[in-house]
Amino acid sequence: MAVINSLFRSFPLIQTKRLRLRQIHAADAPDVFSFYSDPRVMQHQDWAGPPTIEATASLIESWNEAYVERKLFAWGISQREEDKVIGSVILMPTRGTFDEVPQFPLSLGYDLHPDYWNRGIASEALEGVLDFSRQSIGFNRIQAEVLPENKASLRVLHKLGFHEEGVLKQYLMHEVTHKFLDVVMLALLLNS
Repeated sequence: MAVINSLFRSFPLIQTKRLRLRQIHAADAPDVFSFYSDPRVMQHQDWAGPPTIEATASLIESWNEAYVERKLFAWGISQREEDKVIGSVILMPTRGTFDEVPQFPLSLGYDLHPDYWNRGIASEALEGVLDFSRQSIGFNRIQAEVLPENKASLRVLHKLGFHEEGVLKQYLMHEVTHKFLDVVMLALLLNS
């Protein structure tokens, strides 16, 4: 419990060879909006993204409130030489708070601005979060839900050691289209 408590005294910074993963702030709203407003990013989502920069700032505020409540980490991805947020990684328990890990699995989600696709950035950012999670949180299971047509995301997760457990039929409903979406459930288990 002492280790978990220390994670919520100040937001953990993760550094990799090329990247910094840090807390996202309201001042980052234009950067975050720039990838959430891109149709290439949103085509594999179950929501439409924030409609304005102001709504993006509110979303960031909700992420930071959830961090204080020990329910979520929302890292902004930036390259080490600049502070611009080019993507995000979200890590949260499937239920409850981080105080209840490893009782409940963790869920992982991520997005990256298309200008930075196919450079290994998503893999490197997620590897940093997974290393942090192994060392600081002590999870047993991290899972990710990916739309079947999102082949790039499936490749990234496979590369990191996630295994497909099956397709969950009509698991999510898109917030705008109200269409039910299938998802591929992938998981990374520490004790297998």
